[in-house]
Amino acid sequence: MKKEREKRQSGKNTGAVIKILIIIAFVLFAILISRMAIRYYSSIVKKDLAYEGRLTDQINISGLVLYDFDSYDTVSDHSLIRIAEEGSRAGVNHKIGVLADVKNPLYEELCDINARITDIQQLYQINTGVLSKDIELIDIQIKDNFLSLSALLNENAMADAVERKNNIDSLYEYKTDLMSGNNTRQLQINALKSRQKELRQAMASDAIDIVCVNSGYVTYNMYNGQHNHTYDAMYGMYPEDIKGSIACERDYTGNTVIKVATSRKFHIATILSSSDAARIKDKKGLKIRINTAGLDFEVQVTKVITGNSSDGETVVFFETDNMLSSLVSLGRFDGLLVIKEYSGLKVPVSAIKNYKYSSFQQTEIALVKGISVKFVKIDVLYSDGIYAIVQDADDDYSFKAYDYYILQPDKVSDGDIIN
Repeated sequence: MKKEREKRQSGKNTGAVIKILIIIAFVLFAILISRMAIRYYSSIVKKDLAYEGRLTDQINISGLVLYDFDSYDTVSDHSLIRIAEEGSRAGVNHKIGVLADVKNPLYEELCDINARITDIQQLYQINTGVLSKDIELIDIQIKDNFLSLSALLNENAMADAVERKNNIDSLYEYKTDLMSGNNTRQLQINALKSRQKELRQAMASDAIDIVCVNSGYVTYNMYNGQHNHTYDAMYGMYPEDIKGSIACERDYTGNTVIKVATSRKFHIATILSSSDAARIKDKKGLKIRINTAGLDFEVQVTKVITGNSSDGETVVFFETDNMLSSLVSLGRFDGLLVIKEYSGLKVPVSAIKNYKYSSFQQTEIALVKGISVKFVKIDVLYSDGIYAIVQDADDDYSFKAYDYYILQPDKVSDGDIIN
């Protein structure tokens, strides 16, 4: 009896063990199948993390700076000595230059004194009235000069590199003066101006003062064809005419030595494709970034005026009333027309479902949710053809920074298992 009970108990135990082994085998089989599926899908798709980024809708342009101006010419056997700072604003009857007799024995010294005054004023023009702000701006200029120095050394332009190095040394000296409370700069200028005054008095009979008839921004930079560099003169021109003026780079051969821009608003003339001209005609917030002739600044556009068109191109005039003191020095320039800056999630366009064939702003992106694929709706804010700035537009599933997305969405379907 006892043996039979033991036999039955042994049979039950054996059955239980077999069941457990079957369950374990099934679980292992399920894991194996899952891993095989995961390995399979992982081998055919690529994914990446989403990050915040920025793209700018912009167009490379070359253009002309247009403004009304008074011109002042030289006379025979005389040479201009600059009095005002380039780009400074001068009032009526303000002295902006001296025509000195080149035969006067004091002429060379006066030229040297004026050049030194101009150099110091331009180099040390940072003076916001706030010490910490001045030092911050000086540090920015030092950094920019170091970058320029590196580029010049790579180009083996040693003469320009030496000049850039001297600028850096002077900026460091200026920074030290500010931090220590010294006023070396002003003492230097005062001493030079005192000697300048003595020389002018000694040369009075051989010098002709040039004074402003009308107030405006002063420039000593001259360009061929500058008599046409006004909005009224160029408004009726066609793209080929503007292109010819932009390409004109011959040395100036005229007699004008000073211009004073009398316009309260300047215009920038350029050529755009007719489609781009139509696209920006009514846009607000346009900016022009200018980086040419050693200048680097940004201009706010207040008005867009379209001119004549031919062969798919259109003349466009941008009106502005800011940065005039910098613009006045330019004849032609190279820069960027900034239409709009976009920020958001930055992804390659290849990660956007059917982006090439989509005529709608809203489309989808394949995200990795857990171990499966989920297509979620997104809005495409802007694309440069390589990357796109997108934002989440799905009511049920969010798309945010550091989410994984599939780089080739055409190779997966909603719900696919992914590693």
